[in-house]
Amino acid sequence: MYRARAAFTLVEILIVVIILGILAAIVVPRLSDVTTISRETNLKENLSKIRVHIQVYRAEHNQFPTAADFGRQLTKPTNFAGEVASARDADHRFGPYLEQMPANPITNVAAVRAAASPGQVFPPGDVDGGWFFNETTGAFYADLTASHTDREGGPYSRY
Repeated sequence: MYRARAAFTLVEILIVVIILGILAAIVVPRLSDVTTISRETNLKENLSKIRVHIQVYRAEHNQFPTAADFGRQLTKPTNFAGEVASARDADHRFGPYLEQMPANPITNVAAVRAAASPGQVFPPGDVDGGWFFNETTGAFYADLTASHTDREGGPYSRY
């Protein structure tokens, strides 16, 4: 008498494994592309928000933040002259413009490298860092080398 089998054959298991492998080959590259898109979007949003806050600071103080105190001037209360205080008071009534300086999503560095030369618009691009700020022109960019490029091949430091 023939008994009904209760297990899968080797061929059936092999077919399922092959199908799962094909699906994984299709899905995995798309998931890794999502991470890149997310970082690019986050970088663009951070740049946009910080640039807006730099302009608000300029409107309220009649000058750009200084290179020496950039992070503190945007994250702490300031007076008209740009002097920083730990808490808001009658004299230090402007800001804070940002809760904290965000990290560059490409390098995870929040440090700001600054320049005072009006001709230095983009970061030099020899060292990866966080952000680049020009206190004379108000230019604000990602401080990255030209090797960091977006999906179209454009350098992030030119966003």
